[in-house]
Amino acid sequence: MSEDKHLEEKEKLEAEISRSLSVVKVKEAHKQIEDIEKSRKQASIKSICERITFCLGISTALVHELVEIGKDKQYEKSFGLKLADSDYTERFLDSIKAMYESILFDLQKTIDIKKEDFDRLFPKIEFNFSTYRSIAPKMNCLSMQLIDMRNYCLRLL
Repeated sequence: MSEDKHLEEKEKLEAEISRSLSVVKVKEAHKQIEDIEKSRKQASIKSICERITFCLGISTALVHELVEIGKDKQYEKSFGLKLADSDYTERFLDSIKAMYESILFDLQKTIDIKKEDFDRLFPKIEFNFSTYRSIAPKMNCLSMQLIDMRNYCLRLL
């Protein structure tokens, strides 16, 4: 009986080893699939990071210019003026807004996350530039969110 029990234990151990090896193979296959997916997304993530950096540079430069202009007493009163539809500044702001929205779209598509979760991570900034004075605060919000987006992207690389 002892030999039968020994054979039974041996078979159980062999079955357990076989199951364990199967689990290891499946986990390795999953890791390889994740690595392939990650490498596919890396080029897109790097491109998004470059676009974020470009948009961040533009918005930061714009805020800096507005702050410098605002220091000049001659232009201080003009900050309360409304933006004209034909104003170069408004067209420039529209370009920044379009770039931001494009980055948002590409980032959500690339990281493949539900819209509601994405909106919690990066709530869409509503741009309402009624006066020159309203530009800097929104550009600061944009800059902070762009930095947050870039940091998020860097974690994915």
